[in-house]
Amino acid sequence: MRAFATAPGARGLRDDAALLGDLVLTHDTIVEGVHYLPSDPPRTVGWKLVAVNLSDLAAKGAVPAACLLSLALKDEAGWEEEFLAGLDEACRTYGVDLLGGDTVALPAGAPRVLGLTAIGRAGPAVPSRAGGRPGDRLWIAGPIGDAAAGLDLLKADPNAGGPLVDSYRLPRPLLATGQILAPHASAMMDVSDGLLLDAQRLAQASGCGLRLDLSAVALSPAFVAGRGEDRAARLFAATGGDDYALLAALPPEVDALTLLQDHDVMVACVGELTEDGAFALADTLGPVPLPERLGYEHHLP
Repeated sequence: MRAFATAPGARGLRDDAALLGDLVLTHDTIVEGVHYLPSDPPRTVGWKLVAVNLSDLAAKGAVPAACLLSLALKDEAGWEEEFLAGLDEACRTYGVDLLGGDTVALPAGAPRVLGLTAIGRAGPAVPSRAGGRPGDRLWIAGPIGDAAAGLDLLKADPNAGGPLVDSYRLPRPLLATGQILAPHASAMMDVSDGLLLDAQRLAQASGCGLRLDLSAVALSPAFVAGRGEDRAARLFAATGGDDYALLAALPPEVDALTLLQDHDVMVACVGELTEDGAFALADTLGPVPLPERLGYEHHLP
């Protein structure tokens, strides 16, 4: 698609959102069995579809305004009603108006494919994945690994519950956090496919390398209680998906802890962008070999 998506607002299709005047637009699709479990309550699926799109707006510092829904219908009594109730709850929570969309009927046995286009109003700055500079520090706002740990719990027991499961099923887009960071950020994106993979994407888009300190990654008390905080646990957290934290490259004179001191969000400086193009990972014990899988990558079988 990059060959014909040549408008400046498309950003070369290398970002998570597009610009149209003073509007920021994004579209995300979630697929049954890929982005949510078939056993997940439909109300949480509706919430998640809204939240993952708003997370892309959060990474651009945008204020959410409206959305368009693509709803795939199946012959499953009550599922769509519960799904729409969860979607409506998320829209009301974050001040988003549903303007319309489309519905299609799926053939028997096909997985659900659900899409949402979210529209936001741009703030004073709309950082892309690119724009980072050598010497910029990399900051994470929000916990890493909770959703992946919650997914593991659900795979072992579909009736599992608790804060880690909630992180997987009911992500919370960091909209206010993104609006504060955006005017200061050289580059910013949300972490949806794993911290290591998304940090690499931001660095590559910015033409930089990166150094990442695995021991600096903030882990929630629930994660530490369930998985620990040794190197293996931290690598699990940093390669998991569905975090919807924000990753920002900030000039060295900008302190995200100060910017976000009045906000109830975990904040940590986890590394910096470098000139050499390499990806160096370390922790308190020394260099850490990069794992074979840095995160979740979308590809055709």
